[in-house]
Amino acid sequence: MSRSRREFLKGAASTAALAAGISLAGVTGARAEETITAVEWGGNYGNEMKKLAAKQSDVKINWQLHAGGATAILPKIKAKWPNPGIDLLTGWDPSWQIIAREGWAEPVTPEKVPNLADIPQKLLVKDSAGNIVNIPRTITAMIWFYREDKAPFQIAKIGDLLDPRLKGKICFPVPSLGSNLQMLTLALHNGGDERNMEPAWEFMKKLAQSGNIGRVANADSDITNSITSGETCITMQGGAGPIERGRDFRIRYLSKMDKGSGFRTFVYHEGWCVLRGGHTDAAFKFANFAIGPETNTEFNQAVRAVPVNVKSKVVDEIKPISFNNEEMEKYVYIPDWAYLSTQTDAWMKRWEQEIAPLL
Repeated sequence: MSRSRREFLKGAASTAALAAGISLAGVTGARAEETITAVEWGGNYGNEMKKLAAKQSDVKINWQLHAGGATAILPKIKAKWPNPGIDLLTGWDPSWQIIAREGWAEPVTPEKVPNLADIPQKLLVKDSAGNIVNIPRTITAMIWFYREDKAPFQIAKIGDLLDPRLKGKICFPVPSLGSNLQMLTLALHNGGDERNMEPAWEFMKKLAQSGNIGRVANADSDITNSITSGETCITMQGGAGPIERGRDFRIRYLSKMDKGSGFRTFVYHEGWCVLRGGHTDAAFKFANFAIGPETNTEFNQAVRAVPVNVKSKVVDEIKPISFNNEEMEKYVYIPDWAYLSTQTDAWMKRWEQEIAPLL
């Protein structure tokens, strides 16, 4: 990650976490003249994006859903390239790094996306040729949280995950979900980092053997369903998910914990990429509409996240996942996204070989 990228994130006045997810099926805009295929997450994201898309009639959208983490779809795109059948793809920092390396993105320009002028330039990711590959829409974060009404005691440190009282109470995402930030948390607490994950693997073996993992999450919906049903009580998820859970349950957010606790927050941003060879003009047209000041405000208010458009407004409900400059320094870790994006396959294979048999 570049120095400017790190400096931008550490200097951000506020950040929010995103709820990974969209569940929409159907199309928008009865008078639409152009049709694109777009991939989104399941959950509240989809419902809100569908509402937003219905307010325009220039582009008709066939929605598809991510299955698993945002990078899980990339091998499928590679297998079908140069005809992936996707025009507009949602993703986040690790996604852009892979897409940039593969050369799949149609270059983004201010002419194609005029509202790009109101997006912080340091959020823009470029390929080796200097072309912009992403269209940001949300500043987000990944945080740990738990349901106080289901937890048998107040969880205050990473070591508590091994407490026998949490038997079957942990929902733990697989490495392909959330770019394995859940295990990076364990590595950082035990003296490692993204390039030295051995401390995390050692901790994971103990955690798997403890019987405390009651649900392995392969998709964001697994996390939501497990926590909502009360099957498990603690997990790590995109911040809008925890905020939404907080509307229905007593949630303790572990996003602003002392570093000694081991619980860390990871700030990133998400948005779109327009893939080459498809209906690129229509895809750019819709993306530009969606990141306008009013629409970006409306969408991010609905999903409880921070909008990227500098002319948009931020709501109060996201305080647990918003950080001033001092808080960014104290609680947030900015990993090397480019490096993380190269490790997913290897980490998943190791998980299947070393951790899955212990669960």
